[in-house]
Amino acid sequence: MMKNVFLAITCIFSSLVFAQNIPSVAILDFDTRGYDEVERYQIIQKLTLEMINMSNYEVVDNYDIEYISQRDSIVFTGCFSRICLKELGDKLEVDFVLTGSMNLLGEKVSTTVRMFDVNKNTFVNSVNRNYVDVPNNDLLMAELTLKDMMGLENDPELVRRVTIANDYENILNNPYDRTLIAEGPRMGFGFVTGNNANILARARDEGGFDQQLPIMSQFGYQFEKAYITTGNWQALAEIIPMLSGLESNRLVPTLTLLNGLRSNQNGWEVAFGPTIDLSRVLDGKLDSRGDLQFSTSLVFSVGKTIKSGDMNFPINLYFIPARDNSSYRFGLSMGWNAAKKKRLFD
Repeated sequence: MMKNVFLAITCIFSSLVFAQNIPSVAILDFDTRGYDEVERYQIIQKLTLEMINMSNYEVVDNYDIEYISQRDSIVFTGCFSRICLKELGDKLEVDFVLTGSMNLLGEKVSTTVRMFDVNKNTFVNSVNRNYVDVPNNDLLMAELTLKDMMGLENDPELVRRVTIANDYENILNNPYDRTLIAEGPRMGFGFVTGNNANILARARDEGGFDQQLPIMSQFGYQFEKAYITTGNWQALAEIIPMLSGLESNRLVPTLTLLNGLRSNQNGWEVAFGPTIDLSRVLDGKLDSRGDLQFSTSLVFSVGKTIKSGDMNFPINLYFIPARDNSSYRFGLSMGWNAAKKKRLFD
């Protein structure tokens, strides 16, 4: 019995001693005067919650700060200098005061988090990080910088997406335009094989097109719409009108409708769908003496969008199976665009 009582007293005493050794910290204000697109109060709340979760400090409750502010008529906001932090820290009887700032520097947001030691009257720890200037990332920027200062590990993929300006667009670094955009002009070459290649090479009086090389240039424009975007992927519809055959004194209009998937993280995509072209056909075969008729085929496409700064360079390879098991078509298409960043008030 006496042994159990002794153990209980020892545990209680140890808990009291341990609790006394936990340093106290207050989070009074966060300077956002140089970055108007943030909610200062939300940043303070976010830092408070993160410090509570770390369990290495006794965090002063915001309600206690508000009570002391009203009781003693003390303004705790706008305090960032060492003299002010020392005075308010003594008023609250805390060991540390956590503070920081966000400033817009060109296209970057400079975020600083600092720990002020009230007893030593000096900043004992500070970290500054630069992030991509995108609205609604203020809480994430404050959290990542705080963890850096406290020596905690951050998700490297998460850090990369909010610090590399020319990374592929995603929900974190571009919330108002979350998808990688490849819309824009298209040009390339298509290659014809089999029977149709032989027909192209024939003389016109034989139903051919006097085209010895079975290559057709292509010029057009790709319109696209992402109808599903989640995580790193988007499902999109593409409409591509083009003109072909100009080098052989022909004009072959085509319209391609594709449905596909694209990775916003690395730019790879796959798509398939029908293509419709208007060509001269006689007895069901390509023939320069025939009438203009619409014909349809199925297209399979794979490609990748390469980024350089704000420029996107989509490159696609496509393949069209032959109905007669001979006249396959394949080709290369490329283009470019410049994806502008959208700001909150643009």
